[in-house]
Amino acid sequence: MSDRRDAQAPSTVEAIRMASASVLGTSTGLGYPVGSAIGAGTMLEQHSESVSMNIVPLIFNIRDTLMSSEGLELLSIEYDLDRTPGPEVLPEQLVIAGGVEGGVGSHVCVLSWEKGVVDPFKINDYMKVLSKKIADIESAVINNQLNYEFEGLPVMSNFAHRLNSVLFVDMLDRRFQGSWDSLQVKPDHVDIDLIAKMAVTDDFTLQPPGLRVVGRKTLEFKLPNEPDERLVAHFKRRILTPSAIETLTKVVPETGQALLQELNYYAYATEESEIVDGVVSALGSFLGQTMVSLADIDSLKPRINEFVKILEETVNELEHIVENHLGSGKSLTIDNHRSELISAVSSHSELSSGIKNTLAMGIVERLMNSVSREFSGHGEIRAWELKGTLRYAIAYAKRVSQYFSRELNQYLVTNAAKKAFFTALQDFKNETVGGDISSTDMTLFDLFYAEVQAQLNAAFAKEAFEGSEYRDFKQLMDVVTRQLIESFKTIDIWELIGFEKVAEIAGSEIRQKYSIPESEELTEHGKALIVLLDNFQELVADVIPDVADTLLSKPLIRRIIDKMLSEQTSLIPELEAAVEGAGERPDEWKKEAMAWVASFKSGLNESMTSSQALLALLNSIHEIVGETVTPSAMVDRAKFEADQREQMFLAKVQEWEEVCRVLEGENEAIRAHNAKREELLTEKTQQYEAKMREYETALRDYMEKLEKYKAEQAELAAQAAQAAEVAESPIPSTPPPVVTSSPPPVEPSKPSPIDAELAEIRAQYPVKEEKPLPPKPEPDPSLKFFVELRDLLQGRLDQLREREKDMETTFARRVLRLQAEGIGAASMIGLDIGDEFVEYLMGSKVRSLGKLLPRVARMYLRDPQEEGLLYLVTFEHHAGELTVSVGNTYLR
Repeated sequence: MSDRRDAQAPSTVEAIRMASASVLGTSTGLGYPVGSAIGAGTMLEQHSESVSMNIVPLIFNIRDTLMSSEGLELLSIEYDLDRTPGPEVLPEQLVIAGGVEGGVGSHVCVLSWEKGVVDPFKINDYMKVLSKKIADIESAVINNQLNYEFEGLPVMSNFAHRLNSVLFVDMLDRRFQGSWDSLQVKPDHVDIDLIAKMAVTDDFTLQPPGLRVVGRKTLEFKLPNEPDERLVAHFKRRILTPSAIETLTKVVPETGQALLQELNYYAYATEESEIVDGVVSALGSFLGQTMVSLADIDSLKPRINEFVKILEETVNELEHIVENHLGSGKSLTIDNHRSELISAVSSHSELSSGIKNTLAMGIVERLMNSVSREFSGHGEIRAWELKGTLRYAIAYAKRVSQYFSRELNQYLVTNAAKKAFFTALQDFKNETVGGDISSTDMTLFDLFYAEVQAQLNAAFAKEAFEGSEYRDFKQLMDVVTRQLIESFKTIDIWELIGFEKVAEIAGSEIRQKYSIPESEELTEHGKALIVLLDNFQELVADVIPDVADTLLSKPLIRRIIDKMLSEQTSLIPELEAAVEGAGERPDEWKKEAMAWVASFKSGLNESMTSSQALLALLNSIHEIVGETVTPSAMVDRAKFEADQREQMFLAKVQEWEEVCRVLEGENEAIRAHNAKREELLTEKTQQYEAKMREYETALRDYMEKLEKYKAEQAELAAQAAQAAEVAESPIPSTPPPVVTSSPPPVEPSKPSPIDAELAEIRAQYPVKEEKPLPPKPEPDPSLKFFVELRDLLQGRLDQLREREKDMETTFARRVLRLQAEGIGAASMIGLDIGDEFVEYLMGSKVRSLGKLLPRVARMYLRDPQEEGLLYLVTFEHHAGELTVSVGNTYLR
């Protein structure tokens, strides 16, 4: 830990000034940004425009989101800045405040060295005045017909810097200091209508560290204890939209770190950074090397200790030389002042040669750089006029000499341990990635690897934040290993995997499967799948959030409530009408919105009051939003879409089959009728043919009998003739045999013609035509794409789940081995005590804001349409949990 006797800054006043800053951001009436940054070291002011333009978007993002989604102005946000106890004066609070006046919106980001120095309402009143002044300047620019961009903006920027300088001085003079009694709104002045509990962690992977919101635990909407009509009116003023609640519960808590990070980059004294650079350069010259190995450190320690002692002696001697020069009263140019100091160093018995001379000359050069910046363009200057600048720079030289030895030791220990770990981890990656690894395994590996890297950095950063010091790098590696194992136990891979990861794997497989050989193009089938996949990602990123924000938007809710009250309508019809009349919304949007309304309708209880129904709507939409963007939910969504289309096609097939069944029934009767007709015709024909066959048989028999009968008659006639001859003959002869005569055969009757009977049957049973069956429906061309994408996404998700445990086991084993492998690799590690050490000192000592961890404490909003209507958002921090409470003063 630092010794309290260490010189931390030239004076308490300067320390307070270094621990304070004011960054002003203004959006003019025409929408142009101007800004200014002052305080927290000379570098911040030298890069005033860059700092303000980096910080302004972070503040305006919160401001614009709340204005567009809820119609509310951002009045203030307060962050408490945690730190490890120590002697340095560091800011204790970060405050954002501002508003709109005269069409100009201005917000200021203030670092204050002490809590309560900046009261949000007092500084907000100042910001109103400031906004009005810039609005007046803008009007003057326009009225005087100045070129707005090339002449007007520089004028407004200069005025903004002047006004910000006044604000900064007023803050140092405690003009904005408040007390508990000065607060216009306290927690007991508001009705709480929303409580969200968020899982959070202190994220040391960032520099400075910050609060990271892991996820939401609970979200509870409340109804104050008031009559229903007042509660319904209260709904017109509640914070409703998911984007606003996301901003309050996640963006605002995490933005403190982003603001501090932007400030920290420039919030330091140029003098200290230059002296650090000069001393480190001298160390390299003294040792004759800028790269050392871990094995060399013990042998170099005596030389390093000797250098540190020389540094302290040199700075002390140089301080006397500077004081003597300041008291000389000489009037010289800056170059001649430099020559005088160099001459004094050269003639000083202790500093005239060797490393002391090198150090002293280097520091003098950097002291005079400060003078050149301070007195640029001056002629001759009295020596006593340089008192502030030179003493300020010498104070930083003494500060550097006091912490140099300790920081060098910590740098060597920390970097040795860190490089040892990362060398072992990189070897592990090379071994793993070098094999045949699937895209799913590669994605999981990259996620785990990145998380282990982040946790390693976080472990080292946490040790530094807590001010822990280690003499031995193995001891530090042991501590970090234990922390890494503990943090690895808490890694939830599904916090790292979003739907985009599953989609990325699926997209990779689609491109691999459907790419045209020797070309980067995809087949038409592959393109259709990629378009469909992109649509699902758009649904997650754009459609679902927009549906939620639209259904809960202030204008829509107010319009619905007004109509419910004036026309005694109910919530559901108004919602449905709002969705149907949602302007130029795509069909996908309306489909999604109607599905949400239908889901809400199915769970609505008719006995609910209007306020209870509105609360149910609020809960329903937030529940849907919370459940529809996880990987599983989106894969289920793809499955639902494919199943729905399959079911629609199946329904069409079933409908076709039913039509065919009915037609087939009718055709069956027709076929029976036609069969009966054919049967009767056949039967009648067969009967006729049988009669004809009988007739033909009888006719043949008749003809035979007729021939026989004729033969008999002829024989009788012959016998008769013979008998007559015999009778006439005188010679008696034997008489011929007597032939008896049979009756003649009867000719059979021919059957009557069949035509009339057939005609009668045909008339009774006319031919009927069968009804044609409709063609079988074809599936929608997109169905195959939905089905294929469903199966692909589900397969990759299942594969991720299966491989997750294997990958966790692989990494868990490797974490246990990292320390041993790192120690084994330590002898090969090179440590840079040149530029890398300078950068280390910049992070550990020079950029002091990196030692702070911002925790959001309180936030105020206001409704510009209703004077006096204020919103209070409070944040309570517990172990691993952040409770966010939102309330307003409407019912008070």
